[in-house]
Amino acid sequence: MNKFKPLGGIFFVFILFCFCLNIELTNQINRINLFNPDIDLRHFDIVDTTLEMAPWYNPMLNGHYLIHQPSADFLLVKTTDTEFIAANATKLILMTLTSPINFILVCMALFVGFTIIRKERKKISYQHQIAQLNNNANQLLVAFNLQPQHDNPSGLGNLSQSINNLNTHVANYLKQTQTSICQDKLTLLIDRHAYIEHIDRQINFTDEEQLKCALLFIDLDGFKQVNDSFGHSFGDEILVQVATRLANVLRHHKLSNINEANQLEQNLSRLGGDEFSIFIESVDTDNKVVDIAKHVLSELEKDFVLGNKIIKISASIGIAAYPESASTPQALLQLADVAMYRAKSDGKGIFKVYSPEMGNKMRRYHYLLEELRLAVACKDFYLSFQPIVHVEDCMIDYFEALTRWEHPIEGMISPAEFIPIAEESNLILELGDWIMHESCRQMAAWHNAGMRKVKISVNVSGVQLKHRSVYDWIMKNLKNTGLPSHSLMLEITESTFIKASKSMIEELERLRAEGVTIAIDDFGTGFSSLSTLADLPIDVIKIDRSFISQADKSPKYNDILNTISELGQKLGLKIVAEGVEEIEQFELVKRMGVSSVQGYLVSRPESSINVGNKVLRKNTANLSAAGTSAWEIES
Repeated sequence: MNKFKPLGGIFFVFILFCFCLNIELTNQINRINLFNPDIDLRHFDIVDTTLEMAPWYNPMLNGHYLIHQPSADFLLVKTTDTEFIAANATKLILMTLTSPINFILVCMALFVGFTIIRKERKKISYQHQIAQLNNNANQLLVAFNLQPQHDNPSGLGNLSQSINNLNTHVANYLKQTQTSICQDKLTLLIDRHAYIEHIDRQINFTDEEQLKCALLFIDLDGFKQVNDSFGHSFGDEILVQVATRLANVLRHHKLSNINEANQLEQNLSRLGGDEFSIFIESVDTDNKVVDIAKHVLSELEKDFVLGNKIIKISASIGIAAYPESASTPQALLQLADVAMYRAKSDGKGIFKVYSPEMGNKMRRYHYLLEELRLAVACKDFYLSFQPIVHVEDCMIDYFEALTRWEHPIEGMISPAEFIPIAEESNLILELGDWIMHESCRQMAAWHNAGMRKVKISVNVSGVQLKHRSVYDWIMKNLKNTGLPSHSLMLEITESTFIKASKSMIEELERLRAEGVTIAIDDFGTGFSSLSTLADLPIDVIKIDRSFISQADKSPKYNDILNTISELGQKLGLKIVAEGVEEIEQFELVKRMGVSSVQGYLVSRPESSINVGNKVLRKNTANLSAAGTSAWEIES
């Protein structure tokens, strides 16, 4: 229907134009000069002439009379008593059309007509654009899985509704995107980056208000064991429950700070893994931070129930305060992390407040870590060898290979300090490869020189056993150095045996079948079940030095030492006492049936040159006959 509107407008303009021509024609007739020769006038008798009204469909001649003649039609101009005066209709119309006022009318009519046509064309184009926009809007709605509008597919109302729906969806999408960017997907807490940004904003605010704030760094104790024992999905559920409990702590202490844009809690974050953090924006009392830390520990010590299983874990918390400890969010988080590690090393399940002394220890740790990397790369280590001798005749049973690191600036650094760093950083893998190869190479040289019944003992850490196929690793070193398998002994701590996997135990059994001796080191410190001792692939028990040092002072330690010795004898295991430094200790373990001893009473760790001088050069005859030699104990 709309497409006929332009035609109607044009028709209306045409009728209006014809009406104007009719008026002008009438005016022309009224102004005709009857004596003007240019006008073709005729006189007709009234009696002999018939007048006819102009047809109705001719709007220009409407209201005028015509006289039809064979030569032309004449338009009545004037009537007298006896005749009609008429003018040639065609000439009169042409004169009317060519009049100035009519020219103006024609121009106006054309202008109006073109204006109407242009307006209609614009309207049609506008409607087409609206329809196209509606189509595009509906396609966007479909792309966003929204319901398209069908009420009036080409109308403005439909387009407005579509745009409103798209605006609502985009606003929700932006909100969800913003939330997703800064949210931990598992616990739905904010992540580390958003958390640090929030702390930075709050610190700037506290600078203005001169307030104090604090940060709690929370790390779960024993979470790795949960993952290893029950699987990561089980561990994930634990983390979700931890997040819920920590959120409850925030609400209880009125610490919540909800972000208006994404509706996320900003003072609680999962930093990664099993690490969480709570930011306390205002510390208005001395005990506030401590109370919150105690509340967190209490909440996390409660049972975690998952299905039919009850899990118990704890947490270690480090606390750092602003501005006392640090002035930036990153430093605040780092120092709280340092305090958390101190809490772990001091027993776990507790909290510690950062102090400068902790920072010194951490700087020392990182300094030694970097120096250790360089030392491992350059192999700036050497081995010392401490003999273990039989209690009856002081014949050498085996040598324990001990790693030594003499730093160019620090001097001699104790293994008790650098070995834990090497294990935590996995540098023990590369360092352990060098130790194993050098130990086997040295023992192979001594074996070829006559020490056929002497073994070399090498300490192997749990990290090495976890990352190495121990059977292939040991057999490769034996093959490369030419050392017989029966000349090698591996010392593995009791705590490592407790965590040993089934596959690890099987590989140790294969090594025993090849002739390699397996010793359990630091026995009595790992709290293992004695019922499992018979199932472990071991040949030697090394009693920890703490029992030896206390045995002659405490009856209880004496009884424990005696029990271990009897147990080893019944199980057919060789018993070695570590840390024997006094003659009284030597006599005590000898009476208890301990077969071998190790300690400063026998000898301090010696260089390979000193071992060669003491054993190979002085006891060549004994070596060739017995394959070993007595170690000369210096008084």
